[in-house]
Amino acid sequence: MERNPNSPWNPAIPIELSPAEFELQVREWLCRGADRLTGFHATHQGCVTGQGGEYSVDIHAELTLFSGAQIIVLVECKNQRRPVERDEVLILEGKLRAVGGHKGMLFSTSGFQKGAILLAGARGIATVTVLDGRWLYETRSAGPPPPPPWIKLPRFAGEIMSPTEGGWLSARIDDEQVDGIVRYLEGRT
Repeated sequence: MERNPNSPWNPAIPIELSPAEFELQVREWLCRGADRLTGFHATHQGCVTGQGGEYSVDIHAELTLFSGAQIIVLVECKNQRRPVERDEVLILEGKLRAVGGHKGMLFSTSGFQKGAILLAGARGIATVTVLDGRWLYETRSAGPPPPPPWIKLPRFAGEIMSPTEGGWLSARIDDEQVDGIVRYLEGRT
């Protein structure tokens, strides 16, 4: 799996999957952490009402924190050939404000421009790149050999990228490991 030479935190070639398959995979990851979250439920292709009318979102989720606080989460899935730009972060932030949402998550098959990650981090929006599961296999060889057949890798994996003082924080997501999503939803990132 090659990295993008202009933004090495992004894949050079986005993973191929249909928009519906992409959105359902993201919903599946969100729901895998549901057993650790109180009152969690997620709706694929939802509509939320707020100032100015109805807004469509790829995934609308709700959960309860702190013994009763109802948290609204809006999730957008960007299945495109170019990394997500700041404008798309601003659009999600606008939807959050309009509907009284608390948390936003952007998932992308092409990754994110650096400015988008920085803006999302400043606004409390999670950025997750969805990758081919083989991305998790690394070796020290000169070329990128395929993983051996005995290694069981997921079909898809995700990587949450967050800016920190002087660097980046990254968390892996796959069908077995959704801790990064749960930490974000609970406000522990």
